[in-house]
Amino acid sequence: MRRGSSHWPKRFYDARRIVLLAGDLAIQLAHYLEYQISLLGLPIFVATSAGRVLHLVRSVNKQDLVIAISFRRGLRQTIEGAQQARARGAYCVGISDTYVSPLARECDEIFLASIESTSFNASYAAPIVLMNAILAAVGQYRRTQTLALAKELAEEQRKGVRWYNT
Repeated sequence: MRRGSSHWPKRFYDARRIVLLAGDLAIQLAHYLEYQISLLGLPIFVATSAGRVLHLVRSVNKQDLVIAISFRRGLRQTIEGAQQARARGAYCVGISDTYVSPLARECDEIFLASIESTSFNASYAAPIVLMNAILAAVGQYRRTQTLALAKELAEEQRKGVRWYNT
């Protein structure tokens, strides 16, 4: 589902802001993606409460990328946030588990990842794999820059002050 044709990893670098919308258990996925994307130095913001969604979405425009994460029937704050973002011209990408999701209707593109489980709860294994695929594609888009950053991060892992020194 596309409103315009574009190479989507490029949108991460071209965006004035990247806004992630999520609630409930999908909050963990949003924070994971935010942490990883911030390593690339991109301007990313997370909204995980109804008020934060409202305030962040109020200022988006056609220069922004909005990623909405919601599964099953869709959480109201996430779906309405995506609706408002799209109405303001932001390019919206949905992450869900079904084409029947309201995100499939509201977003320019939709990525699907099953959360089905044999247990009583949802499994976020497939959405994490999807996030890693997105991260790989975004990192590959500016490969030289990403590799230089990876080298810097590896050095920090070896000698950085954040780590306990034995």
